[in-house]
Amino acid sequence: MASEGQKAQPQFRVGQRIEVEDMRGTIRYIGEIPSTKGTWLGVEWDDKERGKHSGEHNGVKYFDCLFPGTGSFTRPSDKIHVGQTLLEVLKDRYVDEEKSATELYLGQSKIKVDVYDFDRVKATQKNLHLMVTVGLAHTNVATAADFEETQKTCPSINDLDISSTLVETWKDVADICAPLSKLDVLRLNRNRFRPLETQPSLEYGFKNIRCLALNRVYVSWDEVELLEPSMPNVKILQIGYNLFTELGKSDSSAPIANQKVKGFANLEDLHLEGNLLSDWNQILRLSQLPKLKSLDLSENKFERILGPLDEGDFKTLVSLRLNENNLNEWSSIDQLGRYTAIKTVWLGKNPIMNMTLQGEMVDGRDRHDARVTTIAKMPHLQNMNGSEITSKNRIDAELYYLKQVGMLTKGMDQAAIRSLHPQFERLCGIHGSPDVSEEYLKATSEMLKDRLLALTLVSKDSINGTVKASFQKNLLGTMKVKSLKNLAQKLMRIPAMRQDLVFLTDDPDYENVKVEVWLSDDMREISYYDVKDGVEIIVLDKSKKRD
Repeated sequence: MASEGQKAQPQFRVGQRIEVEDMRGTIRYIGEIPSTKGTWLGVEWDDKERGKHSGEHNGVKYFDCLFPGTGSFTRPSDKIHVGQTLLEVLKDRYVDEEKSATELYLGQSKIKVDVYDFDRVKATQKNLHLMVTVGLAHTNVATAADFEETQKTCPSINDLDISSTLVETWKDVADICAPLSKLDVLRLNRNRFRPLETQPSLEYGFKNIRCLALNRVYVSWDEVELLEPSMPNVKILQIGYNLFTELGKSDSSAPIANQKVKGFANLEDLHLEGNLLSDWNQILRLSQLPKLKSLDLSENKFERILGPLDEGDFKTLVSLRLNENNLNEWSSIDQLGRYTAIKTVWLGKNPIMNMTLQGEMVDGRDRHDARVTTIAKMPHLQNMNGSEITSKNRIDAELYYLKQVGMLTKGMDQAAIRSLHPQFERLCGIHGSPDVSEEYLKATSEMLKDRLLALTLVSKDSINGTVKASFQKNLLGTMKVKSLKNLAQKLMRIPAMRQDLVFLTDDPDYENVKVEVWLSDDMREISYYDVKDGVEIIVLDKSKKRD
C-alpha cells in the first residue's frame, strides 16, 4: 500500500495504453524474463524510433509488433502514465493556470507559441461551454468522464482532435463522443485500437459525425466496414497510410470487382492515400457508393487502370487523385476517360507523365507534354493537376494529338488504330482526319511544333537575384496567366495571389538591351505577351524585398 501523500502505482494489464516521457505505446506482455528477477512490461511503441527489438529476448518471442524494432521491455514504475478522462485533460490543457505549458497542439501538428499567447488562449477558453474546436492530440485522453458533467461542461464542441492518445477501444471513443451532441468532426489519427472481430453497436456516440479522420491507425478495411453502421452520416472519411492492400476479404469464387463495398450511404469524400493498393479491381468495389464525389488514391502502387464494368460505376465521382503511383501505360488514361463523371484528375509523379505516345521515357525540355495527351484522351476532363482546361486548351490539345497519332499510325489498319487510340475516330469526326502527307507535314511542322512552348519557370526574390528553384515545362500558348500562376504555386509553394510574373526580352530599338515584360493580366493568354519558346519566366514573391 502506498504511504500517505505517495502516488499509488497503477495496475497494469495487457492491451493497456501507456505514456512514458511523451512516448505512447501498448502493453503486450507482463511477466518474468529468465535470468532476471521481477516483473517486466513488454511494450509496443507507437513511434518507430522508440523500440529496441520486436518482442524477443535471447531468442524467445514474448510478443509481436506491427513494425519491426518497435518493442522493448521496461520495469513497472511511476514514470509510466496511464490514461485520463476527457474532462481531466481538457481542464488541464485549457483551464489550469498553475501549469506553464509552452506548447499548444492544434489538429495533428505541434504549434509552439510563447507563454503570453498561451496564457491568452487559456484565458479565452476558460468558459469551456463556449469551446467549439478542441485539440487534444498527443495527450493522455483514454476514457469518457461522467455523461452529464461532460454535457454540461462543453456542450458546444463540434471539432474534436484526440489523435495520438491512450484510447484503447472504439467503445471508449463512442463514450467520449456521446455527450457531445454537436460533434461533427472527429480526428483519431495515429491511435492504436484493439482489433474488432464483431460488429459493435456504437451509433449512440457516432451518429452525428460527418468527418472522420483515421490516418495511420492500422485497422483493416473489414474493421472499417464493421464500424460503418454506427456512423451512418459520415460524409468525409480519411483513412490514409493504413497499409491496405485490399478493401476487405474477398470470395475466391467470384470476381473481386463484383464484390462491392456496401453501406456508406452518405459518403462523399474518401481518402485512401498512402496505402499499398495495386489492383484496380479493389477500387471497383467502391464503384456503387451512391454519393461518392471525391476519391484520393495518391501514393499507392497502381500500374494500370481498368475501365468501368457497369454503366453505373462511379457515376457520381467528380474528382480523382492518382498522384505518385506507378502508372506506366497510356491505355490507363484511355480507360480513365471512360469514367464520364470525372471532371478533375491529379496525375503528377507517375511514370506516364514523362512518357511519349510511343512509350519512350523522356526528360527535361524534350519531354512530351503528357498534359496535352491526357486532355485529348479524356473528353470530359475540365481540370488537370490543379490547372483549368479551357475550350481553347482542349481544341489545341486534340489537334496536336490527332497529328501525333496520325503520324504514328500511318499505314495501320483502322481496327488497330481504334484499339490503340480509342478517341482518335471521335476526334476525327470533330476536327477532320489529320493530313499526314509529306508535303503537309513539311509545310506545317513548325506551326504544330510551336503550339507547345518549352518554358522555364524560375523562383527568385528579385529579377536579378539568385535562382531558388527552376522547373522546365511544355505549355500551350493559350494557357491563361491565372493558370500559369496556379502551376507555379503547385511547383514552388508561392501563393498565386502573391506572385508577379515577368520575363526579359530583347529591346527592339537597342542592341544588347533587355526589357521587362510583366504578365499583369490574369485573364490574358500567355501568348498575348508574345511569350516565345525557350523563355525563362521569373516568379517573384510580392512579400520579398526586390532590387
